[in-house]
Amino acid sequence: MLQQLLTYFKANPEFSIVTTIVCTAIIWLYKVFKVMIERDNQNKLAKIQKHMDSYIKVEAAIASVQAQPANTGILQNLYDKLGECSSYFSEDMRQLIRDFYLRRNIEILGTIMILIQVELNKLDRQRNKVESHEVSGDAMDFILRLYRPMNPILIVFFIIFVVLWFVIRASLENNMWDRFFIGTTFITTSLSATFLFAVIVLWIDGELVIREKRDSLLKLSMILSPLIIFLDYRLSVISLLIQIMAGILVARSMKKRLIVV
Repeated sequence: MLQQLLTYFKANPEFSIVTTIVCTAIIWLYKVFKVMIERDNQNKLAKIQKHMDSYIKVEAAIASVQAQPANTGILQNLYDKLGECSSYFSEDMRQLIRDFYLRRNIEILGTIMILIQVELNKLDRQRNKVESHEVSGDAMDFILRLYRPMNPILIVFFIIFVVLWFVIRASLENNMWDRFFIGTTFITTSLSATFLFAVIVLWIDGELVIREKRDSLLKLSMILSPLIIFLDYRLSVISLLIQIMAGILVARSMKKRLIVV
């Protein structure tokens, strides 16, 4: 079989050149993405550790105030720590801290401590998850670490293949409307695939937040609307309009939540 492959390469030098270029590109991209993933994981660990250190400092300062509420020096230290670490806090925690500033009610600190513990547990799980990707001795994890840099490479080649397929398909059509419908088909399926990929990434990272049913239905419509193309590819226009309208409504909903907060 090897001899047959060598004979085929000799008989088709153009194919051998293309194969060499593709293989070289894959190896180069693998190294690039591997370094990027490792650096990203290190940055994630550093960020998580920085957040945890900040929470622990605030937790210790709160405990000191609870033990000696009349000590102004300890109270000032708590104010300093809260100010230094405020950018790491959730909006709910910042609101509680504002209430503490206004009322100076020591009981509020107990609630803040509970929220800090919740955040620390969450950060600890995130750190363990990232570290398991880097240092786990499990055979399956080792294989997944080797395979992980291939994911973006496969996505790149898949995108190139899909774009070329749509371009070739459109170029073979003589009717302008058929080209238009092929273009809208490409756009609506690309939007659906992009949004689905984003949802999957958020789900894997444990950051997917399911809000009210209306938002969930709108997001599902953005993902699933291209399925009507199987009935008739000219329906791609309707699919694209559904995605645009759903996207506008989701954006408005997010804007309202930001205003409320």
